[in-house]
Amino acid sequence: MRTLTFQRVTFTMGLPVLKRAIQEQVEKTRNFVSRSLVIGEVLSIADMATGVKCGVIYWLFGGAVRNLGGPAHITQWLQPLQEQKYTGMFAMTERGHGSNVRGIQTEATFDFSAQEFVIDTPCKNAEKMYIGNAMYGNYAAVFAQLIINGRSQGPHCFIVPVRDENGRLYPGVTVVDMMHKEGLHGVDNGILRFDSVRIPRENLLDKFGSVSPDGQYHSPIKDKSARFNAMLAALTPSRLAVTFQAMGSMKLGLTIAIRYSHSRRQFGPKAREEVKIIEHQTQTLRLMPHLATALALTFASRYAGTLLDEDVFRGKELVNSRPLQALVAGLKAFSTWANVSCLQDCRECTGGVGYMMENQISGLKCDTDVFVTFEGDNVVLLQVVVRELLAQYTKQCEERPVSSLLWNWAESGSDRLRTSFLAFNMDTVGNLTFLLKAVHFRERILQRGLVARIYYKVMTEKEDFFRAWNSCLHHITCLSLAHIHRVTLEQFCLAVRNCPDQEDQALLKKFCLLYGTKLMFQERAWYLEHKYLTPMTSMRIRRQARC
Repeated sequence: MRTLTFQRVTFTMGLPVLKRAIQEQVEKTRNFVSRSLVIGEVLSIADMATGVKCGVIYWLFGGAVRNLGGPAHITQWLQPLQEQKYTGMFAMTERGHGSNVRGIQTEATFDFSAQEFVIDTPCKNAEKMYIGNAMYGNYAAVFAQLIINGRSQGPHCFIVPVRDENGRLYPGVTVVDMMHKEGLHGVDNGILRFDSVRIPRENLLDKFGSVSPDGQYHSPIKDKSARFNAMLAALTPSRLAVTFQAMGSMKLGLTIAIRYSHSRRQFGPKAREEVKIIEHQTQTLRLMPHLATALALTFASRYAGTLLDEDVFRGKELVNSRPLQALVAGLKAFSTWANVSCLQDCRECTGGVGYMMENQISGLKCDTDVFVTFEGDNVVLLQVVVRELLAQYTKQCEERPVSSLLWNWAESGSDRLRTSFLAFNMDTVGNLTFLLKAVHFRERILQRGLVARIYYKVMTEKEDFFRAWNSCLHHITCLSLAHIHRVTLEQFCLAVRNCPDQEDQALLKKFCLLYGTKLMFQERAWYLEHKYLTPMTSMRIRRQARC
């Protein structure tokens, strides 16, 4: 499978459309991010291992060079990569540090006399793990602590040779095959260790930090924390690529399951032909909400891709785009969990046939299960979303204290009125406006409650911020998902409104209503607790979800 996948990658990247896409990345032409993301989705539908391995080589390794390197690095590394003269890998995760990149332990010490960096793995916990393309790749984009005169300047990215064109490992490099996994058998993952591997000073990707020949460190971003965040922000497109791959997996699984449901017959009236299983209510109720979710994710991820294109094309390079980074983090978490749930229902709805490898669903399940943890563990990414929401909330209060106070007071009063016995609402559960107001209400109440909880713990109970934050993690994940639910429903509604064909618009609206109803239905207990729904309205929501 590994050999076949490598051959598929070589063939695929030789296609004109793929060559053109890589050239667009080098030249940073308009909309190149969105086009590359869609290509990645299509590749993953064709073969997930090929899509993932192409992503490792061209999105992760190539993206690191493009987004963290200077013009000389792009000329030196991206052109040969495009011509398939070598392949690369991306080495960030360590045995002891996965999501906490700031704490990685691999070292890159500057040797002034030799004008080289010495890459070293100081302990077992510093070993680079789960590295894709480790058994084939020639070079690695390695994240390591940059050390000058015994002082660390924080994590930076270096191009480190792993093996030559004949496949021989370079001196000081050890690669251990991690062997079999649950899925993605065509993608080789390995462990990397470095024992005083020397690389030229120029192999530091120096867009956000460079070392001069005299050993002086220079960076356009003086604050160490802000510099670290800028480096990670440059990798945002590869995180969004996982969302597109998860969507591709959902679409393929649903296509297989729904087509099968229209061909397979089971049960029916006596003395008559058995009916198609899609006509059984339970089959429809299990598959159609997933299809609605896949559509919502399609429009939301395209929206995020457009924002990425605009930032890159305008030269912002994502450094100051924390809201966009938070959106992409949330979409990645939501889409990969949605994919796991979707494929399980697709498998069950196709019976024993769906369990057979030849029908792809079981293979998709195994191949994409890892999506919930790579490119960032989902629970950690949801915290990224909420940190940004709270930062925006705090900034608004600091910049406009009076207007923010009045606005919050008005919103609180409106919410109390909406949930009191005096409430008078003309919206109906079958109206998109009603559903949009509901998801806005849920996000608003969860955010207001989280701010109050953390403030009380820190200011009144004198807890340190980490303990206060840690004791609210369930609340944090709920708020993050509520935010992403609101964004995805809004983008779906915009897509319905902007659809030029009336027949298509009517169909899209049905699925948009189904998606919004699903979001309310799965949280109806919360809405009842907060008196946003009456028992009668909750019953109407349930009927609407099942019709």
